[in-house]
Amino acid sequence: MPAPASNKRPASGGNLGALWRAVVAALAAGLFGTGIHASLFYAGDTPIIWGVAVAWLLLGLLVYWATVASGKLWSGAVAFIGCYVTVGVFSYVGNDQLLLSAGYFKFLPGPTLASLLWMYGMVIPAVIALMSALRVLRKTNRTANSTA
Repeated sequence: MPAPASNKRPASGGNLGALWRAVVAALAAGLFGTGIHASLFYAGDTPIIWGVAVAWLLLGLLVYWATVASGKLWSGAVAFIGCYVTVGVFSYVGNDQLLLSAGYFKFLPGPTLASLLWMYGMVIPAVIALMSALRVLRKTNRTANSTA
């Protein structure tokens, strides 16, 4: 006869696993987000920047995953910071044409706006994802403590 099930929360890995999830999430969000952020189309003269929304969604989902899968809030924060560093490396190294500075706004308003929203606005989905994941972690801890 099998032993009764434990009331403890299942282990989701240690700090090394949380760090590994954060690094994977950071690199995936930084690489794929930078690749997709400038996807847009024009409705007349107005750029419809849909790529930034997809890149933000990807970042938010990966930060949420890193936090909830590891059970550690710092893992999601490290994923966001790592993504920001990855994007910063892209914008600093070489003659990058994926990220445009504000100086190009006069010539390429759509892609420049997309780049600025991606580089400086990525804090928005990251904070939303971290707050959502914190809520899940608190609920999980609350149910684990009430059954113990």
